Amino acid sequence: MDFRLDDDQQLIVETVRKFSDRDIRGWAAEADRAGAPPERLAHIAGELGFLIDAVPADAGGMLEGSYSHVTRALRGYELGRGCAAIAALLECNVEPALAVAAWGDAKTKQALFASLSSGGFATLYHDSRGALAVDGDRITGKLIAPALAVASYVLVAADGKLILVPTDGMRRDAITPSGWRAARWATATLEGQRGTVLEGGSVEQVLAWARTSLAARAVGVAVAAMEHAASYSKERVQFGQPIGQFEALIRLRDDALTTAAAARMLALHAAWLIDTNDRTAYDTASRARVIAGDCVARATIDAVQIFGGYGFVNDYPVEKLMRDARAFEAVLGDERLGRVLAQKETR
Repeated sequence: MDFRLDDDQQLIVETVRKFSDRDIRGWAAEADRAGAPPERLAHIAGELGFLIDAVPADAGGMLEGSYSHVTRALRGYELGRGCAAIAALLECNVEPALAVAAWGDAKTKQALFASLSSGGFATLYHDSRGALAVDGDRITGKLIAPALAVASYVLVAADGKLILVPTDGMRRDAITPSGWRAARWATATLEGQRGTVLEGGSVEQVLAWARTSLAARAVGVAVAAMEHAASYSKERVQFGQPIGQFEALIRLRDDALTTAAAARMLALHAAWLIDTNDRTAYDTASRARVIAGDCVARATIDAVQIFGGYGFVNDYPVEKLMRDARAFEAVLGDERLGRVLAQKETR
């Protein structure tokens, strides 16, 4: 395995890092308070190639050749450093676009790609608890997902199937949960809603794509928490010295960054396995997502501790990051529970 970035990857990382540091971090607090991203996000994201990077070039997108999940993980890490909610919006089109490109018929491809290439959104929902009733191409039940409030399509992974469902006629209610507040969440009630089954589609493969991206973004949030904590600990003085000199706080940051480094490497490894069509990618992606979820939960709590009482005030960034960390555990279901149940079934 070659750990060096190629020229294109290096350029993407540098570009997204600048975008994240200069723009996304500046928008994050207001977007969180408003429960919506800034209006200019779509314009800037379009200029940088987000939202259509997984849409084939001949359908109005930017994808030529195979999709690189390693590049996506590198990008997701930088976006996570900026804002988890905005990152979720910028990444939401990838799974629907790749799934339809792989398993959709010509009519489905035309409809979805036309929507995405014109600035539309799509999102993924995984029925991890089996709450949806699937009867052929009809779905009944309730779902919740980021970007669902603005999405034209939702890719539903349920009952071992992938079903692309248009949101036209779907009863949706926008919500603003505590985590990823600006990610345009919504609940939707489906009453025999008809979609298009992607014949031969692999739920396991799509979840591997999504979990790897989630893991990379979660690590970015964890690192951002420690960056904010490091900056604050240089300014905050107690007992005649910056609190960043206290051994206990040095250890908190060091442990968080060590775990983040390990989680980032596992996420990149999972992405590399996906790109090389290795079936172990499914398991690796799941474990990367679990470890990254643990990492971001612990790191954001520790960052709040470093800030002390100020850590709970939304005038400071780490309070938001701690709330955002919870969403990484909720989206797509609980893999730990899934593995426990799978092992019990094999006995």
